[in-house]
Amino acid sequence: TTSPPRRNSQSKGRPVAAHLAGIGEAAAETSKSRDAVRGRLRVNVDPLFSRMVLSPKLSEFLLQNPGMELRIETRDRIADLVSDGFDLAVRFGEPVPSALIARRVLDARVLTVASPIYLERHGRPLDPRELASRDHQCIHAIDAATGRPFDWEFRRGGEVVPVAVNGRLTVTDSGTKLGACLAGFGIAQVIDIGLDDHLRSGALIELFPDWPDERFPLYVYYASRNHVPAKVRRFIDFVTETLASKSRPTRKSAHLRKVG
Repeated sequence: TTSPPRRNSQSKGRPVAAHLAGIGEAAAETSKSRDAVRGRLRVNVDPLFSRMVLSPKLSEFLLQNPGMELRIETRDRIADLVSDGFDLAVRFGEPVPSALIARRVLDARVLTVASPIYLERHGRPLDPRELASRDHQCIHAIDAATGRPFDWEFRRGGEVVPVAVNGRLTVTDSGTKLGACLAGFGIAQVIDIGLDDHLRSGALIELFPDWPDERFPLYVYYASRNHVPAKVRRFIDFVTETLASKSRPTRKSAHLRKVG
């Protein structure tokens, strides 16, 4: 009699291994699907933050989240976040009392700058108090929350110097303020975002590096702490990770304030 052919033990194991591999792949796909964030997200964003920080990273965010649709609207104020149909907002400035959750994500430095053209015409001020003189032109910026120009203050540790600066130009847009400053019209106070190229090239000169403690905070606002939708959490994580990649060391003694 001829005995039946013996199966190789390796061939026995192949179907089992393939089956287990299939189960593993299915579990991975299920987990990936569960982690995927889907839906439409509408965000109210500060125009400066959108232009200088957010816009270069939006492609990366959407590629990482193919199930999401994103609508970015640049506005000067939050107004009523929920009734206006926004999921969250990203704004500079200290929060006003409201039912919204406000999470601080950045303390941006405030720099007082001028162009070499301006300094050739008017001379370089050595002390912030000189900006009250008619010898200098400072560019005022309107605070959208109050409709009035921002006050100018200078901070160094615990020392605070308010200055009633002189100036004939008032603007509502940070891009206009920066453009006028670069063109040599006047001195401006600007948030230290997107200025690296101008400072490195010498197109802008920081006037008072020994007064380094002025700050302007950036907050993320959303409606509820108890139930934060996954799409909102994902965008907040994206904002904080983007800011972390751009952050520089700052002095711990910094004081927060509004700025023009």
